[in-house]
Amino acid sequence: MSGSPAFAAATAEEDASLVDFIKISSKEEPRHYSAKIAWNARNNSHMPLLATGAPAINCAIKAVAIARRLLEEDSLELFVQPAFRDRSMANSLALYVSSKSKRATEGLIQNASELTAGKGSKPTVIAGAISNRAREGGCPNITGIGPEAVCNAIMAVCHARLYLEQDQLDIRVIPAFQEVEKEDRSGDKHTMTAVKLQVVVEKV
Repeated sequence: MSGSPAFAAATAEEDASLVDFIKISSKEEPRHYSAKIAWNARNNSHMPLLATGAPAINCAIKAVAIARRLLEEDSLELFVQPAFRDRSMANSLALYVSSKSKRATEGLIQNASELTAGKGSKPTVIAGAISNRAREGGCPNITGIGPEAVCNAIMAVCHARLYLEQDQLDIRVIPAFQEVEKEDRSGDKHTMTAVKLQVVVEKV
């Protein structure tokens, strides 16, 4: 798979690759976009997802996770490669979606490990951990619950892509849902739905 730039154009007019795109609104449910993403994958006509702010970024990632389920019978796997839209490295992102046959993805995940992103996590710190594990041949999972945590996780991937440029490595993520058990202050346990980003490392 060919890689996408670590920085995307700030506006669609600045880059021909962003002429056709899907702008994500936090006011819409993820399912509003997932069918379009799946249709594009079946027709190999992917469009970047443009999202600004934690709620919209969370919506975009969840939409891809739902689209993956829609593509199970097609034996297609979806990947997301995020990029900052400007040099300020703020939470305005272009999410480049790509697909591969599931058979072709066998063996991509090596030495899986776990990382957690929280509401107060610093994306640069998580990015450092991602980069270190990628250099060691690992493919970490990054798990987050809630829009801010998911946003921090995907922004960490953006930073990690920049950190890994000198190593001639790049990364994509496979978004999925994962049930996790959390304990509240009273000791009661509750099952919550988290977003998991499975990192895939590739040489460039």
